[in-house]
Amino acid sequence: MSTHASTPQTPITYITDEPPHPSARWPLARHCALLLATVGLAAMTACSVSIGTDDSAVESTSDITIGDCLQIDDEADDQGNVRATTIACDADGLTFYAAETVAADADCAGDNSASLSFDGDPQKLCMTPNFVDSRCYQIPLPGGQLVDYRESDCAAPAATDTVIAKAVTRSDDSITCAADQTAWVFSEPEAIGYCLRAVEPA
Repeated sequence: MSTHASTPQTPITYITDEPPHPSARWPLARHCALLLATVGLAAMTACSVSIGTDDSAVESTSDITIGDCLQIDDEADDQGNVRATTIACDADGLTFYAAETVAADADCAGDNSASLSFDGDPQKLCMTPNFVDSRCYQIPLPGGQLVDYRESDCAAPAATDTVIAKAVTRSDDSITCAADQTAWVFSEPEAIGYCLRAVEPA
């Protein structure tokens, strides 16, 4: 599968309302937890074009079946395009479920969904993160990018405009989380719920 021609594209930034700014006097862990609770992944609408060079490349919404998984490379090209590939859902690193396809200018059903748009495709792909219990993930905040969203060492420092969060529990959409955790619930491609807790860097 050939790589898309290099044409100027919109950078892959997230679009969201600015979250409240907690007091800097609060402990960092509390600060991160509040950001995680208020921002969630509502911002995760990626204005990007996927690029790939092999049969596993996802270059349009027709290249992946709903319910299957894909992985996003942790670097973008000079035009802000990211490489997405189909992969086993139990593969190492962060994967995403292909949740649904919607019109390119429509919203995904999940408030915390990420999405990818493709050059020339009238639809975009909505994605649900495939978090694993007890693992940590770097999650972009406003100003971050889709390529910043990855599995992480729990003690690693977070990149700029991101937070490190631990997936404490994975269940269905009836999940109930502790007061210091944030619930992310998805209905597509199946009912999934996570309890996430922001991790204070070492």
